Amino acid sequence: MSEPVALRYDFDGNGYLYMDAGSGSDWASRVKDCEFLYTHPIRELSDKEILEVWKENYGDVNISNFARAILKKANEK
Repeated sequence: MSEPVALRYDFDGNGYLYMDAGSGSDWASRVKDCEFLYTHPIRELSDKEILEVWKENYGDVNISNFARAILKKANEK
């Protein structure tokens, strides 16, 4: 299971208050009645998907461009 990256609490009819690690190392234990928020998991790509991404975006072999293309595809929802 992934770790929470933030929490929201105290809905007042207009919005929530939020807290994350920028609030200190004990941020996750400060608010008792809250909802933890998580990042969207990066999905695994098949070899076929990796090759398709490469062919769509780059013609020559360049490891930096290859890595950027893979990360872009993996972060699509």
